[in-house]
Amino acid sequence: MAFTYRYATESDVDAIVAIEEAAMSAPWNRDNYLEAINSEHAFILVAAEADVIAGFAVFYLTPPESELPDIVVSEKYRGQGIGRALLSESIALLKAQGIDTIFLEVRVSNTPARTLYTHTGFVEIGKRKYFYSNPIEDAICMSYRMEE
Repeated sequence: MAFTYRYATESDVDAIVAIEEAAMSAPWNRDNYLEAINSEHAFILVAAEADVIAGFAVFYLTPPESELPDIVVSEKYRGQGIGRALLSESIALLKAQGIDTIFLEVRVSNTPARTLYTHTGFVEIGKRKYFYSNPIEDAICMSYRMEE
């Protein structure tokens, strides 16, 4: 399958919300995504095959730093390297915008995401107790430093 990676538009929001609601115990709502799409300080990158959205990543920008609060690949498309490609494409875009560090939190129990982040070059920098709800769970804080 040939996926393209591009910035999300408002016409992608329904597909993004559907992926989020299917995957997350405490999903974001439509307004959260519309705000990110229309902000000068955020972007959503989508992985698409023709008109089908397979996954997405949301980034908030506070140069020279960025935060990755949400990245999800549709269950149908998992295991095909889409998450890794979304991160790789996003890192290149962020670096071009002068970002030097990316921060994120991930559930302690989310082994697939933690593995993806570690293989991408993120390192653990701390923990946040009881950060997540539904169920209550600690978060591992991670960061990624751009290479010079």
